[in-house]
Amino acid sequence: MRAAQAVLALAAAGVLRVCAWSWLPQRRFKEEGFLPVGSLGLDGVHGHLAAWGYWNDDRFLDAYVVDAARQQVSVHAWMHAHFAFNTTPAAVYTVPPDLRIANVVPADFTYNGRTDLLVMATPTTRGAAPLTLLLWPTNLDGTPGEPTTLPASEAPHPLVLDATGQQRGDLLGHATAQGGALRVWKNAAPMSFELGAPVLRGDAPACRLAEPHSSAHVDLNGDCLADLFLVCAGAQPGRLAYQVWVAVPNEPLTYELAQTGDLPPGTGPLSFADMNRDGTIDVVFAACEREGCFLHIAYNEQMPLCSRERRGMLTWPNQTAHALGPCRDALQLCEADPAFRLHLDADAPGALHARWPVAESTGDAQLLQRDDVGTRAAPVPIRIGDWNLDGYPDLAVLTVPARARPGQTRVSLLENVPCPRRGGSASCAASGADARQFVRVNGTALDTLEYVRSVSFVDLDEDGTLDLVLQSLEPASLRTSDARTVSFVQNNVFHDSFFLKTLTLNGACGARCEPPGTPPFAPWGGALGGASYKFAVLDMNGVRRAQQVGQQPQTAYEALHPPTAFFGLGRTNNYVESLFVGSTRRQTPAHLVLEGVIPNSEVVVVPTGPPELWRRELFLHPADWIPLVTLTLSALLALLGAVVGILDLHEKREDERERQRAVHAINFDAL
Repeated sequence: MRAAQAVLALAAAGVLRVCAWSWLPQRRFKEEGFLPVGSLGLDGVHGHLAAWGYWNDDRFLDAYVVDAARQQVSVHAWMHAHFAFNTTPAAVYTVPPDLRIANVVPADFTYNGRTDLLVMATPTTRGAAPLTLLLWPTNLDGTPGEPTTLPASEAPHPLVLDATGQQRGDLLGHATAQGGALRVWKNAAPMSFELGAPVLRGDAPACRLAEPHSSAHVDLNGDCLADLFLVCAGAQPGRLAYQVWVAVPNEPLTYELAQTGDLPPGTGPLSFADMNRDGTIDVVFAACEREGCFLHIAYNEQMPLCSRERRGMLTWPNQTAHALGPCRDALQLCEADPAFRLHLDADAPGALHARWPVAESTGDAQLLQRDDVGTRAAPVPIRIGDWNLDGYPDLAVLTVPARARPGQTRVSLLENVPCPRRGGSASCAASGADARQFVRVNGTALDTLEYVRSVSFVDLDEDGTLDLVLQSLEPASLRTSDARTVSFVQNNVFHDSFFLKTLTLNGACGARCEPPGTPPFAPWGGALGGASYKFAVLDMNGVRRAQQVGQQPQTAYEALHPPTAFFGLGRTNNYVESLFVGSTRRQTPAHLVLEGVIPNSEVVVVPTGPPELWRRELFLHPADWIPLVTLTLSALLALLGAVVGILDLHEKREDERERQRAVHAINFDAL
């Protein structure tokens, strides 16, 4: 009998245990590492992934795919419940038969909170403009509208930016029949663009954008207002030059020349990120020469972050650091440095320009810089993303192995790690305590991949980790086509670190757009390209580190930048003390300071008017341990409640005994 009761008790305990854990969320991928997850609904598309955007307002990125004929753009919405893209397109855009799509840019050009689509297309007939610009608006109900043709452009793709400071998408490039000078397509009204000349103050030769080019709209002088980095055709054939123009606050369309020069021979596409975690945007690129390809990091030299000394419970700027030269206080991160300098010359001192052979990091001497399989030649930039959330961006590159077959490549994920005290790679020539080197991550699913022609980072399912998007050649019989096989690699590596995601909108609406006659919606389509973010955080060693990230700095040549900014915080036991959010508004100040931002969250800012009126929202990321903490807290509360109840019952019984003894004593005295 007792044995049967014991069995029943164990069974009941097992049922309770199962019931207690069944409500907890189950991890989709239990294995740790880089996990191939297939095409996730994009296996049926015969084309290539061209852009990311928020087609709807569910806060999940949607895919913009161009077909192999380069005639159509289809939008595939992400389905969170199925962890895949919808195979049925949410919208399809078709260009005229005599055009071929060269670039697509999802953005809110009509200023209604919805994502419109700008398509740049090349002609198939002679005598036509080199680049036709077609703008498809999205109606308030979410349906595509009729396209409008904008003034045509020369062959170099125009760069999408906010030149007027009105937080509406303008364009910068070379308009046809305008003499070859730089022109701005000013976004004057919905579906209306006017050509005008930017005000460029400075003595510099006229810039003719290179074809292709990797110009950027990103903050370079530290004031949190997006500047211009232009990649121009050099004076010598095959060479590239650059010009850096700083945006002038309170003066729309106005820029001042800060720097100009030539890029090293063989320079490919440029990328922009804060590589050494000093709070400035650096330039990353590769240059291929006869002896092989070299990776370059041109560091942005600005006044350093002021060190803060602690005396008792108080901290304040270290006066010794001020005596050594100007520095930027952690509470004034958006202070401009007029003396900033990008050291793009390969002969610059090692601490300011890192240069090392690609073979040193990957084992292969050649780097894929252009994908020329098919009818178009697309630039292949170095992709930057912090896959391990340590606060230092990593690199993803495509190399060409020795004796490779036609189209064959190798994917290399290069981790940004500190240099040893002695030795290290050639990139460690950037002397100092913060010198970094890039080491290949081996033993992953990426090692078996071949014929990959494009690799990039994206946060699949908005889970707070950067995954990899790979676009590979189709089977050998179809390798002359523009079609690519799209596949994804899930980043399921455990990181003892935190992240932060940010999104600045264009201010078309507040938290919700509520147009009359249509259902309300969230204005996630109005991502503001060129927004800037800066913050300082204490690492586990107690050292204060500054970081800077730009939002969608590049849009030309299918840059594949998501509309949000994503960055790792590293291992920290603290919140983000001050997050500086810079908009593209030409006003003073043009940035907002958010105090005490919680890690593992997404910050959404809607800038309208002065910064104190900007709307800000914080979305917490539901981490895997939250249900466990909730369960533990509930159990502790129940235990404490039981203890309090038992003590209260015991106290009542003692009081009753005391009362009875007192009554008994009174009765005894009365006798």
